[in-house]
Amino acid sequence: MKRNLKFALALMALLTACSTEDTTVIFQVSDPQMGFYTRNADMVYETEMFSKAAAAINATMPDAVIFTGDLVHDHKDSLQWLEFKRIAATIDPAIRQFSIPGNHDVNGKNGSMDLTYWNRYMGEDKFSAEVGNVHLIGIDSNLYKYVEGSEADIRQQEWLENELADCDKDGITIVLAHHPFFLKSADEDEEYFNIRTETRNYYRDLFRSTGVKAVVCGHKHDNYLAADGDIPYITTSATGKPLGDAPSGVRVFVCEKGEIYHAYFTPEQIPLSRAELISLVKESRQ
Repeated sequence: MKRNLKFALALMALLTACSTEDTTVIFQVSDPQMGFYTRNADMVYETEMFSKAAAAINATMPDAVIFTGDLVHDHKDSLQWLEFKRIAATIDPAIRQFSIPGNHDVNGKNGSMDLTYWNRYMGEDKFSAEVGNVHLIGIDSNLYKYVEGSEADIRQQEWLENELADCDKDGITIVLAHHPFFLKSADEDEEYFNIRTETRNYYRDLFRSTGVKAVVCGHKHDNYLAADGDIPYITTSATGKPLGDAPSGVRVFVCEKGEIYHAYFTPEQIPLSRAELISLVKESRQ
């Protein structure tokens, strides 16, 4: 009897470990944009919301947190950078963090952008990493939005093509950027919040041909869900000041058995354990 009990307990522990290894949880924090709410007068709103998000992250212990741009409102304001970094540093160091820049982080405008402050405070403007059962690739959308055809843009394109070529087409590859390629439809007209049609189509073809499973962005300060064939294109609202119907919040991804589940939450809606969060996201199926 004791031997059978020990065997059952060992088997349960093994199954639990396998289940944990096969499930990857990722938080997307987009547009905290320190200072935006009061146009650089203070950071009270952003500090409160980002701090609540950090507390929710620590309570649920995801595998990674990805900041998809516009971390600050004024890229030259050192206090905004330092406040963002102060709150980000409160996140448990066991949780991996990745960041890509938004237009406010580099003062992006047609024909120019400035990576000086991003490099100083955050480092590289792109990343590629294996997190659990997911390959995450973050790219700097400012390059093809504002300085398309520049050496930096061409280098990133070549890097991205090589990274995607090395990905397992049967696995889960998620590409993240700040600017949405499109919000509602792949053939929509170009505007401030998306990418011009020719550039968009290049990336659409690249993502389809390399087996990308989802494309995730921010920038709009509101939620949009669209698709290009069977690839979801997900635009996530702001952790900082909202500009649409969605409140300030974060998006949570659960990747399991080749499937991607995701849902958008305010920090207050996030449960206090990883297991509860996984169940809630899978039930939402957003």
